[in-house]
Amino acid sequence: MTGGREEETRVKQGRRWLAGLCAALLAAALAGCSIPMPGFADYDVSAYIQGLLDSSYKASHGEFMSLASATLEDAQENNTTTVENAAVEFCNTYNLLADDAQMDRLEDIMARALTQARYTVKEEQKVDTGYYLEVDVSSITNFSGLTRQLESLRQQAQDEATADEDSSSQPEDDRYVASEGYDEYGNYVTYDQYGDPYDPDEEEESSSSAPEIDTVDVNQLYTDLVLDYCEEQLADLRYDEEPRTVALDILQTDQGELQLDMNQIKTIDQTVLRLEP
Repeated sequence: MTGGREEETRVKQGRRWLAGLCAALLAAALAGCSIPMPGFADYDVSAYIQGLLDSSYKASHGEFMSLASATLEDAQENNTTTVENAAVEFCNTYNLLADDAQMDRLEDIMARALTQARYTVKEEQKVDTGYYLEVDVSSITNFSGLTRQLESLRQQAQDEATADEDSSSQPEDDRYVASEGYDEYGNYVTYDQYGDPYDPDEEEESSSSAPEIDTVDVNQLYTDLVLDYCEEQLADLRYDEEPRTVALDILQTDQGELQLDMNQIKTIDQTVLRLEP
């Protein structure tokens, strides 16, 4: 990607901090009797995951802040990083090159789509290794399988760019010699189609001094068309008819600490907003 994001070709790892945060919070909040925590004796693991997902997708931070004792800034980071990851994943999926302004626009589109995410966090189950719970997700499908559509948009961008370049290459002064002869003073004069004296040297000088015309950036035009298409999708989001189930295994250590593998949360991210060529 251009404009300062050319090296950003993989999903950001901004939520790595969350893995440590979750581990620490879950260790303190879910360790049970081994680590007495007033107010957390009946801690609900499902409620914590619900709060985390609501914070990440819907920018609804109240439950997460309450259960995790997190600041608003930390909670907002959940949403910011999830949205940025979705935008980068979209670019990676479709080989889209976007400048900073276009990335900002794409992130806005992803954020608005994610606020309409559909998922259901089921009750956790106590198992020998810790806790097990499932999240049923109805995937948003509008941004999946767009390869053919984007090829059409690329051709449209190429056609528009070619038309613009052809138009720009036409000389502003397209006069031609319409007649020639001697004026009343005996001078040999050529006249253009408008009846005015025609001086080809003057026209050439005027043409050479004209400002250069910027060439059309086909990629920028193409990216704008893709973003236009994505924005149109927000008005009618489509979902998988059958929800997909993502399983979460929260391990409990011998010391009573609970550990959440954030790769499982990433799987939910990829299921909520499907991005497949």
